[in-house]
Parts: sequence; structure tokens; C-alpha cells
Amino acid sequence: MTTLAATGALAGPWLGTMYLSGIAAMMLAALIYGVLGSDTIKINTKERITVWGLLTGSMCLAAGGNWVDLITGLSSVPSSVVEQSGLPAFGPGAIGGLLVIISIAKSYKRKWLHAVFALMAAKFLIEAGGIGAVVLNAARMTIGQMGAH
Repeated sequence: MTTLAATGALAGPWLGTMYLSGIAAMMLAALIYGVLGSDTIKINTKERITVWGLLTGSMCLAAGGNWVDLITGLSSVPSSVVEQSGLPAFGPGAIGGLLVIISIAKSYKRKWLHAVFALMAAKFLIEAGGIGAVVLNAARMTIGQMGAH
């Protein structure tokens, strides 16, 4: 009798060995190509772009390193706008929610704007805690279990 797979082979990650940084890179590439108009990657509606952007932002924050710098750099824009507007502090949950609303409320001619707003929102929703953080962290953990070690 010939054994084709080692015992317990199906118990491991089904995508093989991937780290969170690699998954973040794949998700960001898919987001970019999907928004720009790929033949095979269909991330072409404002709702899909927003969800994919939130998940990608969450994965980038989990990956650490330069990925966190990317999302933090993007997220510094709305923080600066609120601080310099003279309005009282909104709190991270409100800023994250506002960015999600801005992303899905209107169809922009340039679809990449939906992605940028969603990537920014991911940081604020995770920072705020609550249901937004729970959902994004659960999605990140599920994606991470597919191939990360």
C-alpha cells in the first residue's frame, strides 16, 4: 500500500505555509487589481471594495512592520482633519464608522477612493474595540488560519 499524504496532512493550513505579511500582500494586490479592473478578480462594486478594504486593512495591521506603517499613514489623514477642524474629538469608533459611510454612501468615479476610505476605517474600527473590532479580528483570524504559522 502506498501512502500519498502524511498522517494529519489535512489538519494543517490548506494553503501551505504563509505568514500574515504574505497574506496581507496578496490581499492588497487583489484589492488593487480588482479595483483597477482585472479580468478575473471582481472587486468592482463600492460594497465589495469596502469590505475587501476593511479586511485587507485588518490583515495589514495584524501583519505588523511596514504594513502597520502603511495603514497608520493613511489613517493619519482623517485624524488630522478632525483635530484641525476645531470640532470636539469624535473618537476612533465614530471616525471609523464615518469612513465606512463615506465609502459606501456614494459611487465615486474613481473606485480606488472606496478602497482608501475602507483601509483607513479598518484602523479606527479595530482601535475603537466593540463590534467592529470583533468582526474584523474574527475575519483576520479565519484568514490567518488558512495558511499562516
